[in-house]
Amino acid sequence: MADGEDVREPVAQVEETVDGARLIVELPGVTQDSIKMGVSSDILKVDAEGKRGKFSTVQVISFEPDPERISVTFSQGVLEVDMKRKDSKETKIEKTEEEELSISLDSLEKELERFKEQLGKVSEEKSLLEERVHFLQKDFQNIRRRHETEKESIADRKIIEIGSGLIDVLDSFIFAKESINRSSSAKDNIVAMMRGIEMVENQVLNLFNRIGIKIMASEGRPFDPNFHEAIGYTESMDLEDEVISKEIKECYLYKGNALRPAQVIVNRRPKGPAKKKLRSSKKNNDTKE
Repeated sequence: MADGEDVREPVAQVEETVDGARLIVELPGVTQDSIKMGVSSDILKVDAEGKRGKFSTVQVISFEPDPERISVTFSQGVLEVDMKRKDSKETKIEKTEEEELSISLDSLEKELERFKEQLGKVSEEKSLLEERVHFLQKDFQNIRRRHETEKESIADRKIIEIGSGLIDVLDSFIFAKESINRSSSAKDNIVAMMRGIEMVENQVLNLFNRIGIKIMASEGRPFDPNFHEAIGYTESMDLEDEVISKEIKECYLYKGNALRPAQVIVNRRPKGPAKKKLRSSKKNNDTKE
């Protein structure tokens, strides 16, 4: 480590084993790639760097470890270094099958406890997700039910409004029919019929106005295939080209769209020879007069 850097001494402890020792060093926030370890005679040095800073420790071992018999594990911020004594006739100790089995069982129990802890966390997260999904499903069903109810209510109100208006129209037809039957002369029949027809027309127009149906005037406007249907053409120099010269049937609109396009006569201005022919024909007519 360079001079002046903030280096901390990690928590470390050495445990004696039958044929060596185990060094346990706590290195919070450190990754395994940043750990550097060196062994010289009976001295072991560990350097590491992580999110919480830099760590460095020097440990003196009560024996000279065998470099070829050092094993290192690192898990959850804890470094474990198992060191074995150098083999000698006096100090060499052979492990029995019982000791090896005991070590294996301890490792398996630790691993099993870790898996149980992870399984508990996953089960808890699964329960929370299932509960959340259940609430979302209930909310969605309530929103869909409310939307369908509102849609039916709107449709019912429109049907009632249109039906009430058409009932008035039928009443006017009945009144006109009865007036015609009561009339004593043909003239009275015509007057009663016209009055009845006008009543029906006004009631239908009022009904259209209430439900948002509008009438668009077309005469004198440019031809638009979205709102007009051409059923004939005229030739006149008094109007611009493709302008409606006469409206046969009116255009009815709902929310800007044509319920029924207007039937119209469209003007086409004479061009070239047709214009000269039209003037020649006018001159001949003037001469005849």
